[in-house]
Amino acid sequence: MGTMTRVNCDSSEEKTSTEEVDLGSFSNSVVSFSCEDHKENQRRRKIGLANKGKIPWNKGIKHSAETRERIRQRTKEALRDPKVRKKMSECPRTHSKRTKARIRSSLRRLWDERLKWKRSREKFFLSWKESIAKAAKQGGLGQEELNWDSYDGMKKEIALKQLQWAANKAKAKEMARIRAERAAQVKAEKVARLAQKRKAREQKAHVGREIKRKTHKKSKEEKEELAIAQELKLKERLTQIHRKKSIYGQLASQDHRAWEIFDPEFMKREQMQREVSLADQIRAIKNRRAGFMAMEAQQTSTSIHPSHE
Repeated sequence: MGTMTRVNCDSSEEKTSTEEVDLGSFSNSVVSFSCEDHKENQRRRKIGLANKGKIPWNKGIKHSAETRERIRQRTKEALRDPKVRKKMSECPRTHSKRTKARIRSSLRRLWDERLKWKRSREKFFLSWKESIAKAAKQGGLGQEELNWDSYDGMKKEIALKQLQWAANKAKAKEMARIRAERAAQVKAEKVARLAQKRKAREQKAHVGREIKRKTHKKSKEEKEELAIAQELKLKERLTQIHRKKSIYGQLASQDHRAWEIFDPEFMKREQMQREVSLADQIRAIKNRRAGFMAMEAQQTSTSIHPSHE
């Protein structure tokens, strides 16, 4: 019954306060808000003193699903009302100093615990890193112990090696270019030398062919002259032999007629042969020989053409 009376009193006080707020003007809104806050604090203090040492009737009892759904639905309906929303926005519910201090202390304690855990984690990770760094510095079995600046030294050494490698690469590239230029120059010189040798060889071959042709022509002419000379000698010898035979025959034959001995044509021919010089005789033999060779060539050509046809 006591609780019911307290709830009724609270409801009546809330009604009066709401009526006062609705009837109040905008000018005295601040004064009414402070009065309501004071009244609310007095009401809560009285309820707390009345309920001191008593156990609430619903302690340890949870709301049923229907009750939770009904509370949710009524809350949504109340929040849809523009008057309620306006009242909630104009008259915010502020905490008391004691509640603020309690919230502040709880938050400070929560953040202290969080910072403590954070610092402990950082300390653990730091010790873990230090142990790993110490183990890496000492090394394993068969490894040398490193210094704390070994990484910087290795980094500088690697950079120096990279620079040296780049310099060696550039030098090798330059040497390859020089070798290529030298090889191209040697090749060009070799090609020029071979061309010069080929030209000299061609000239020498041409000169040799000319000499050979001239010598062949000369030897041919010499052979022809030798043959003509031999032929003339043979002819002269034959004429001498013939003359001797004729003389011997004339002397030997007693019954030879005088008009044959004193034949004018025979005597004329003999005189002409004696008067003609040796050079004229050679030229005449050459002309006869050339005519004979031309006749032979004509005969061979006439014999070849019918065979082809």
